[in-house]
Amino acid sequence: MYQKDEILLERFGDHPTPFYYYDGDALHAHVSSLLARLHPTVRVHYALKANGNVALAGLLRSLGCGVEIASAGELFVAMEAGYATEDVLYAGPGKTVAELREAIACGIGCIHVESVRELRLLEDIAAQTGVLVKAAVRINPDNDLSGATIKMGGVPRPFGVDEGQLDDFFKVLEDCPHVYFQGIQVYTGTQMLKADQILASFGNTLQLAERVQAQYGVAMHTINLGGGFGVPYFAHEQPLDMDHVIDGLNELAEQTQSRIPGVRLIIESGRYLVAQSGMYVCRALYTKESKGEKFVVADGGMNHYAAATFRGRRIRDNYPVRIMRRQSAEILTELETVSIVGPLCTPEDCIVKKAELPPIHEGDYIAFPNAGAYGLSYSPLYFLGHATPAELLHYRGEVHVIREHGDRTDLLHHQRMIALPENVR
Repeated sequence: MYQKDEILLERFGDHPTPFYYYDGDALHAHVSSLLARLHPTVRVHYALKANGNVALAGLLRSLGCGVEIASAGELFVAMEAGYATEDVLYAGPGKTVAELREAIACGIGCIHVESVRELRLLEDIAAQTGVLVKAAVRINPDNDLSGATIKMGGVPRPFGVDEGQLDDFFKVLEDCPHVYFQGIQVYTGTQMLKADQILASFGNTLQLAERVQAQYGVAMHTINLGGGFGVPYFAHEQPLDMDHVIDGLNELAEQTQSRIPGVRLIIESGRYLVAQSGMYVCRALYTKESKGEKFVVADGGMNHYAAATFRGRRIRDNYPVRIMRRQSAEILTELETVSIVGPLCTPEDCIVKKAELPPIHEGDYIAFPNAGAYGLSYSPLYFLGHATPAELLHYRGEVHVIREHGDRTDLLHHQRMIALPENVR
């Protein structure tokens, strides 16, 4: 165990596991540095799907981020976090009529339209309420230059309007007087770690924006470049050269201002902003052996941090893990092969598979760094009825509980028992 681990253990105190721990000071420094280096015409919007905790969303707002949402529930969280409605972007392919009504009623900054059908719905609702609604079109481009691990465009996808269908979209837009066109959005992928591929994708989007403006005679107020900036989880992955990305993006922004004066560029980011500030922490309950393989059974797993398991992952490798022992400050150098599983009765609940780790004893902390994004928000919390984990934020010398540890009553929230006759056969 190292000195940094001792400091973390002091911050954890005796808080019951499992929990998420966020370093708010590191998050503050990371995001502030990014925003300070960007061209003044570039705005960063936090993708709330990455981590929907209202305190973290509020911290990012205070640093100068806008927010990108994909449901009415996320709109509610964004409002609770203090975002101004004009700083909210609304994406997603399955917005309901009720959700569109709510977004229009609150004066949302921009709705990303993902189909011709959604455009018609937007016009109908706006006409009924007698307002103008700001909207951009999400385009699924013909070419994908991103090299993304998870592709969101350039291939058949439910997201956006295919580039080849834009004639139909803009023909319908001509009959939508209550829709105020803002610009385009292109989001081709996520978990991208190669700066040159990101910049090539951005350049392709900017060229597409110019073609759209010229071909369809629309004013381009915003160009949403997407994001998808990645963080390394595995030993073979190299960190994204963000300095190169920022320099290239700033150069593209300067060039774009000369061709489309006054246009604003938008970057959406979730994982890159918050992932490395977070850690998932559970505790070893006991160890066992089965047919020659050693297992550590922990009090948390897939139900809280599904991303660490191997469900649907292309890379079948372990996420980084640290073992912390409160009882001793010794540096553990001896290693053994062990798998770490959670408390769920499914073989999918394996969070570490046959890794070389220091010996783990009952009560040791098992900590997963880089867990600030797609942790709790991406996990099957209610599966098998375990309590939801707490979330702790260390910020400016104080540890804040920003989500209370759940209990069994959470499982019955919104449920209703009915009266049943006795001894029914």
